[in-house]
Amino acid sequence: TQASTGDFGPRTVPGRVLAALWMMGSIIAIAVFTAGVTSVLTVTQMEGMVQGESDLAAVRVGAVQSSSTASYLDSTQIRHQDFASIQQGLNALRAGKIDALVHDKPLLGWLVGQNYATSLQVLDAAFDQQQYAIALPLGSPLRKSLDVALLQTIESDWWKQAVSQYLGEK
Repeated sequence: TQASTGDFGPRTVPGRVLAALWMMGSIIAIAVFTAGVTSVLTVTQMEGMVQGESDLAAVRVGAVQSSSTASYLDSTQIRHQDFASIQQGLNALRAGKIDALVHDKPLLGWLVGQNYATSLQVLDAAFDQQQYAIALPLGSPLRKSLDVALLQTIESDWWKQAVSQYLGEK
């Protein structure tokens, strides 16, 4: 169609059909392009700015003051804002004051699952993993029975269900 060019539009039936198909094809092409751009923007927004440890240097990071996580961030020279409690950090994250809160994954998983499931997510990325231990005196008669009890508990269905329910891990 020749809007405002002074020319006339197609006069024959095949010409009109071709022009109509051309216009419909153009509209569909523009719609597909717009949908593609929109989906890319939505996915980018949903994925967030932080996918792992390497992204922390470029975003606003929070940690609980005097925690092992804050010490780790200090040692790796990642700038961060300290919070008095994990709850304050999670509230700041939800409010957009920080882009990531770094803390113990099991605790974060439980708190987010309980209070922030619709607004925050815990990433699968893990770094600075720490091991925990139970100290006993040398030669303690409790050692063997404690080892057996811990192994039985960790292998039990009850334990696996509790970990899944409270920490979201499988």
